[in-house]
Amino acid sequence: MNKSVIIPLVSFTSTAALGLQGCDSTSNETQTKDQQVHVQKHVVPVWAGSYMGNTPCMDCSALCEDCEGMSVKLSLHENMTYTLDRVSNSGNDSSVLLHGKMQFKAGDQTQLELLSVQSRNLLFVHTAEHTLEILQNETAKHYAAADHFILERS
Repeated sequence: MNKSVIIPLVSFTSTAALGLQGCDSTSNETQTKDQQVHVQKHVVPVWAGSYMGNTPCMDCSALCEDCEGMSVKLSLHENMTYTLDRVSNSGNDSSVLLHGKMQFKAGDQTQLELLSVQSRNLLFVHTAEHTLEILQNETAKHYAAADHFILERS
């Protein structure tokens, strides 16, 4: 009489793989979390952007009745560079297009200097109002007619 004996054959490799599967999924979760931590968000500084305004001519400290002043467009870039476009509305001054670097005068990033600009190169940054105020060259103080020297974010 022949009796059949069935012997289950299970390879060690498949058993080990089944037993370690739980550890493998934990490892994958850890790797995914690590990858998420290393992703940095690109944050744009609050002062970066384009600003526009109509200011007095270069020789004036306020808008005159018979003078149309200057149209000013200033773009502040995240990489600490600027583009400044000044167009004379009255013909009293020549139009200027400048590109260059800028720097903050203090750690609080409220006073900005446009490098390589001869005059009206100091600005006060009003982040809450999204405006820039052009300051006096020599003293970095506000003009008496400060509202004539405001550039609004566009």
